[in-house]
Amino acid sequence: MVVGQQDLGDIPRVVVRAANLFDAVGEVTSAKAGEPVEAVMVPAALVGTSASITVEAFRRIDPSVRLILIASSEHERTRLQNETSNGFDNVLVQPVSARTLSAVLDDGRDRSGQDRQDDPPVVIEAIAAETSTAPPPTSTTAPTEDLGDTDLVEAILNDPVGLRDQALRLMVQQTGWSDLVVTEAPPDGLATVELRYGPRCYGMLSSGVAAVRQLRPWGEWLARWMALDQGYRDYRTMAYRDEITGAWNRRFYDVFMKGTLQKAARSRRTVTVLVFDIDDFKRYNDDFGHEAGDEVLRETVRLLESVIRSGDRVCRIGGDEFVVIFADPEGPREPGSNPPETVEVIATRFQDQVCRMRFPKLGLDAPGTLSISGGLAAFPWDGTDAASLLRHADQLALQSKREGKNLITFGPRVERGSGTAAQRPEGAKEAE
Repeated sequence: MVVGQQDLGDIPRVVVRAANLFDAVGEVTSAKAGEPVEAVMVPAALVGTSASITVEAFRRIDPSVRLILIASSEHERTRLQNETSNGFDNVLVQPVSARTLSAVLDDGRDRSGQDRQDDPPVVIEAIAAETSTAPPPTSTTAPTEDLGDTDLVEAILNDPVGLRDQALRLMVQQTGWSDLVVTEAPPDGLATVELRYGPRCYGMLSSGVAAVRQLRPWGEWLARWMALDQGYRDYRTMAYRDEITGAWNRRFYDVFMKGTLQKAARSRRTVTVLVFDIDDFKRYNDDFGHEAGDEVLRETVRLLESVIRSGDRVCRIGGDEFVVIFADPEGPREPGSNPPETVEVIATRFQDQVCRMRFPKLGLDAPGTLSISGGLAAFPWDGTDAASLLRHADQLALQSKREGKNLITFGPRVERGSGTAAQRPEGAKEAE
């Protein structure tokens, strides 16, 4: 990895440029097993007095990467070489010639003692943004398709549907059986093994080239990876779901909103949050028991999910407190179709339906009518991050409580169709 504007010349290495040290660290982190980052070359001016911190950042990611410090003069090089505590492997003088770089890198062995005689490794050239405006060069060396376990882990962590395809590519790479396929049912005329791990079957692995005895160990290998992928998804879902209602939880709200607000800022789109709770919910718990209270919460979530749009999310963030993220992009509709519903229409429809709900567990003599009080806040006017939007919407919900409950109070810039500051469903009675 070269940080600076060195002319590397015509050397047989893939060169990747990054804008700064942070991007360079990111390149090392995301490097594939078959495309290792061989060296990081950093100008001394960018490192300054934080050499040890820079070295530690790269060493934690890849202990085998060679770290080279670039001095601006021979005098600076001498000084830096005497500072043995900086942790860099080499100190070179700018500009760095191809011959000098090759002499340093092509010593025949890497830091782990293994020969590097295969395909050319990657040199990442991180160019400081403040020193250059030139576009990065186009590499003429095609990356090698050399997959490994790290690629499968990456697929599990970051690509919900990519593990199977990545694993198939790895198996083809290792075996040469180019017709490998995973299906739900065994194809006719092909050698097939079950992808089974424990009690669960993840499909069938088939090939017209390999025999069953050859497929079986690969099927066991793939089944384990698919079980790991499914387990990770299950635990991730459990971590983000509320156990009682099935709604998303506060942890999910924070994670989902971070990405949602970033996208909204780029596309100049509004995101609205509704915070609400059920009026006098404690009374239902006290009079009819927690089982009845849990049913009220579950049915409220079920009703809400039936009226919101596909891109919106319902989160339970407290006992009877919920937040709805209105994040559906509301893209172009087909000619002649109904116009997109506003947040106000959805919120007031839900409020009206809550008032009409009946719950068997509340008994024949129960009030039978719930009501909610809430507040709506919009990005970016009422807040620019998840916490500030939630706080503002919560304040508006408290205002609804103070004004008699069974209200949804709108922030000044929330998308709406009427001019009222608060909305009570038509015909709904005021809370006592």
